[in-house]
Amino acid sequence: MRIIGGKYRGKKLIPPVDNNIRPTTDRMRETLFNMLEHGSGRGVHGTKILDLYAGSGALGIEALSRHAEHVTFVDNNFKSMKLIKDNCALIGKPDNVTFISSDGTKIQKRDHEYGIIFIDPPYRKNLILPTLENIIYQNLISTDGLAVIEYASDEDIKIPDQFREIKMRKMGEATFSILEFSI
Repeated sequence: MRIIGGKYRGKKLIPPVDNNIRPTTDRMRETLFNMLEHGSGRGVHGTKILDLYAGSGALGIEALSRHAEHVTFVDNNFKSMKLIKDNCALIGKPDNVTFISSDGTKIQKRDHEYGIIFIDPPYRKNLILPTLENIIYQNLISTDGLAVIEYASDEDIKIPDQFREIKMRKMGEATFSILEFSI
């Protein structure tokens, strides 16, 4: 596991030892960030990022490497949160991060909205729809903001009407979709 691009490019991250933590592969992160930077969105530079079900923190740290304004890491697993903090320490403990121990379906309104929200819950647990509904209810996403969801390729995903899928990519057993929010 390594950072793919940006100012921390090539930096190795600590992989999870817990089999319940499933990090997004380097190849998927590279594809996803290329799509965000060069086609399906405005990129992450200067954007506030919410990383739900953050696991190892790889998605949020990749965003930091690409000059995200701020990243909020959310996970309710103690081992995951320790791993995220340890991985952030590898890049110098940036001061533009926040760590929240919470269930991704119950995260509450912050003092700002997010331009990009990564949603990578455990597969096949039916967490994506309630997470998206909570994002809408809590006003966590900016108008025209993006939600990036990762899920098992064999999962049937339901998306609220306030989101429109603008890109989808299947990569082996995993699929991710980029959703645009509009009121």
